[in-house]
Amino acid sequence: MYKKVLVGFVLLGLLTMLLAACSIREETTTTGPVVHMGGSNFLVPSITIKKGDTLTLIDDAPVPHEIYNGSWVSNSNAVKKVEPGAPVANDIKFAGNDSAPLGTFNTAGTFHYYCSIHPGMNLTVIVQ
Repeated sequence: MYKKVLVGFVLLGLLTMLLAACSIREETTTTGPVVHMGGSNFLVPSITIKKGDTLTLIDDAPVPHEIYNGSWVSNSNAVKKVEPGAPVANDIKFAGNDSAPLGTFNTAGTFHYYCSIHPGMNLTVIVQ
């Protein structure tokens, strides 16, 4: 009788460990500067970083974004423009709830990026 109870507890413990292991997921950690994106905006529209930094863009919303060099000059007119020394963002795509690097920013200056899907969604990166 005690052997059956003991075997039952061992099997229950193994099953618990198996289920717990299945629920473990890898968390990505980012080092360096980050900018979060909401449903239709950059949560911080301007960031100052150091030369040599890579900026990580994090899409916190379940919506897509497409990032390019340039900016919205009005809510209906986006202008693509790569400033000298700016890392090129040629259609960095986000599907929602994901992230991607932008840069490495090796030149000091002010650089502009925008989301082509969301009018007025601009990001200014100041590199010192």
